[in-house]
Amino acid sequence: MLWAFLALLAGVTNCIQIEINRLFKHDGFELNAYRSLISALLLLPFFRFMEWPTDTRYYLAVFLGAAISVVGMMVQYNLAAKKNGRVANLHQPITIFLTFIMWLMLDGKQLDFLKSHPLNLLGILFSFLLLFISVQFVRKSDAGWRALLAIFPVGVLYAFLGVVTKLVLDQGTTLLPISLGFVLLSNIMMVMISFPVILSKKVQTRHIFNRAILKPALYVSVFHTISWILINVATILTPNAAYPFAITALSPLWFMLYYKLKGVKDDASPYAGALMFAAAVILVLVSRA
Repeated sequence: MLWAFLALLAGVTNCIQIEINRLFKHDGFELNAYRSLISALLLLPFFRFMEWPTDTRYYLAVFLGAAISVVGMMVQYNLAAKKNGRVANLHQPITIFLTFIMWLMLDGKQLDFLKSHPLNLLGILFSFLLLFISVQFVRKSDAGWRALLAIFPVGVLYAFLGVVTKLVLDQGTTLLPISLGFVLLSNIMMVMISFPVILSKKVQTRHIFNRAILKPALYVSVFHTISWILINVATILTPNAAYPFAITALSPLWFMLYYKLKGVKDDASPYAGALMFAAAVILVLVSRA
């Protein structure tokens, strides 16, 4: 399935952009502000290829999504800097479950399909259960109560964002143009939300421009932009907004493999990683509508 492949690529590129701040350790809010600015500049040359809906609700949804992303990315970047990239993605099981439930409440077609195919429903729920268990046991110390409490609100916000994103993107006439426009406009709105706060703080300290953050922000923006576009296209193609999140939930597995290759000390469980991969395969096989 194309959506699963795109979500897989989105998950890998998202891991890369999160991991970057483990190395640079910048303030999450400020890093995301500069990242959103650079991402918007990178996308501007493609403006003529973007789709712009006439429904005003689309733009209200984009603004809401931008506000959610500002908070979510700030928390993730800060957790990556203080702990590691895997901890920054602990919200995913929460996001998957809540998104799945909310989408079933909105999409009668998907609900009717699962009612008439109970084995598919059981397979989906089983895959979610495997994902949740495996994420908690990839590295037990990462799933401490402090980390979970810090990331829980992000999981709820991202679930809401996933549903809103699919609702507005499904109104587009073409996959890539609507996705490009959504990401560009979201980044512009994130700039508008973030920089007044950044500038107010900088005026007080008399350091308006942070030159040191430009390099990591550029690296992060490239991978973040690619990941965001890919996940948007995957979200349009999938029957339920939760499914792409289930594929990107493989991120602890990618971090485990990356740390192994780089020789970074890590106590991740390969068995939990294998269980996680099995859960994703089951989901792809049983999620056809």
